[in-house]
Amino acid sequence: MADSQWRPLAERVTTVSTALVSALEARGLIGRVLALGVVLAINPAGDPEDGDPRTRVMSPGLRQEVRCHRNPRDGVLWWYWAWAGPTRQSPPDLEPLCPAADAELAAERIAKVLEVPFSADAASHGGLRDGG
Repeated sequence: MADSQWRPLAERVTTVSTALVSALEARGLIGRVLALGVVLAINPAGDPEDGDPRTRVMSPGLRQEVRCHRNPRDGVLWWYWAWAGPTRQSPPDLEPLCPAADAELAAERIAKVLEVPFSADAASHGGLRDGG
C-alpha cells in the first residue's frame, strides 16, 4: 500500500488543501482554508471597489468554494465544486472537479471559472467598449 493510504484522512486532506492554496496563489488568486477539506478561492480582480458598503453586499466578487471528499466509487480523495443548493436550507450540490492529489489541475480549472476577461476581449463579445 502507498504511504498516503496509511496516513490519517485528516492529515491527507490538510496536505491536499495546502497544495491547492499554493497552486491558486501561484495563479494570482487567494486561497483560504475555511474548514477541514473546504477551500475558498477568490479572484481579487473581481472584487468591487471600496467605498459604498452596499456594493460589497450586492456584488461579493468572484469566489468559488471547493470541497475535498472521498470519491464514492473508489474512495480516492477528490475536489468537488460546491454549488448553492435550491434553497437556503439545502446542502450544496457537489460536482466532481478532479482528484485531490492533482492540485495543479484543480487550480487551473478554478482559475478558468474565476477569470476576468480583458476589456478588449469583453468588447469583442458585446461587453464593455472604450468610450462607453
